[in-house]
Amino acid sequence: MSSQTARRPDRNTRTARNKKYIKQTAHVSARRDGKPLIFGWGGHLSHSEKTLLQRRAIWTITAIISLLIVGVLVLYWITINVINPNRPITTVNGEGIPQSDFRKMVAVQAEIHNSTLNGPHGLSAQRDDLQKQLATLQKTFTDDQKKVDDLNAQIKKLPAGASAQRTDLENQLKAAQQKVNDLQAKGTSVNAQYQDILQNQIPQQQQLYTQPQVGNDSAQWLQEDALIRQWLAKQSSSIQNQIEPAPGDVNKAVQDFISGIPKTTNYQKLLKDDNISDADVHTMLTIKVRRDNMQKYLASQIASPARQVLARAITLQTKADADKILAQLKKGEDFGKLAKAKSVDTNTNAKGGDLGWLVRGQYAINNAQKVAAGIDNWINDPARKLNEISPVISENGTYHIVQIMGFDPSRAIDETTLKDLKDNSLTTWVLSQKALPGVTVTEIDQTMLLDANNMPPGLPASAPAQQQQGGSGLPGGTGGLPGGDTGLPTQP
Repeated sequence: MSSQTARRPDRNTRTARNKKYIKQTAHVSARRDGKPLIFGWGGHLSHSEKTLLQRRAIWTITAIISLLIVGVLVLYWITINVINPNRPITTVNGEGIPQSDFRKMVAVQAEIHNSTLNGPHGLSAQRDDLQKQLATLQKTFTDDQKKVDDLNAQIKKLPAGASAQRTDLENQLKAAQQKVNDLQAKGTSVNAQYQDILQNQIPQQQQLYTQPQVGNDSAQWLQEDALIRQWLAKQSSSIQNQIEPAPGDVNKAVQDFISGIPKTTNYQKLLKDDNISDADVHTMLTIKVRRDNMQKYLASQIASPARQVLARAITLQTKADADKILAQLKKGEDFGKLAKAKSVDTNTNAKGGDLGWLVRGQYAINNAQKVAAGIDNWINDPARKLNEISPVISENGTYHIVQIMGFDPSRAIDETTLKDLKDNSLTTWVLSQKALPGVTVTEIDQTMLLDANNMPPGLPASAPAQQQQGGSGLPGGTGGLPGGDTGLPTQP
């Protein structure tokens, strides 16, 4: 009994101790300790409740941050690939020209200029071919000149007096000299072509093959195409059929584009490097074909004789001066006298402002330097009346007042003017459209225009510095051949 009694307290003690330990754990985890969790709040929560809230808060914050990161990345992708490409670089009567189209047009135009310069049949290839021709002519000339010298030497050794041998040698000499003279003339012609390509055509093309020039030309082409399409939508089906590109014409333009690519690369590499597709090339070249068709159509509409207007003008530096002169004209003062005294146009002021007879487009070409057509539009408006005086017209930074002096419904156009009008028919048409009331063409966004992302790799930022050329580049003097810069040496 005593041993059992002795063991019972030990068992009860262990049981009590174990129960006490279990109760204490449950009590601590569920007990409200009165301590705040955050910003003085949460004292009423138990430890386990606080832990649960903390875990949930951590996961919630982690999820929010993750979503924000994903959202930023998605927004960045959308901005780069959707928003920015579709932002208009310019608008034409409310029609936006997206930056993506501009980038594609820059890529295609850049390659057209590159092909013109470095393609299989480009200016550099033509230069090299002419250089080879000059080298061949030089060798032939040297051989023929030696033959002339030999014949002269043989003739000098003959006895004095006529003989069959002398006659034969003199005939041979005459033929040899004529051949040398022909070579000289051909050499002069070939050398002139060579020098023109070397000193004029290649440097001019290098100026065109630059980021600023290609960028501006591309934006203008897209603007002008919008004007053409908007105008074309209002024309008859007959006119539309003459101007809208046929699929076959576009395919031919693409094939010409591909065949012109320099041999150092190929079409597929070009597409990859410029980040454009074959469909993009077709779309951009469709614009080129439409543009070419429009030029051809407009040129066909110009013929001699044509309606012309006789006009005179006063050009002034400021709007205030122009308003003052206009007020004097309305009071009856002599237009010619005011033009002589006040006009700043030195080409016409001595003649009382006389502009001569003008056909549509002629003023824009000759007087407005192909950059404006406001005056041209006013002069050629069918509503004009004899002796009518225009309001003040602002053009090219100066202010103009024009008076109608006469009309001729069928007046001959000289050949030089007619050719100029035909060659520039698209240019003057575009200027005329831009000058019409209600037509709005916004300025080109210069930030997009100069954005490096819109420029294809390899397009130079500027033209190379022009080096002083030493003739044709062949040995033998400033002209590349003996005898100077005429090509081949002259026959003494």
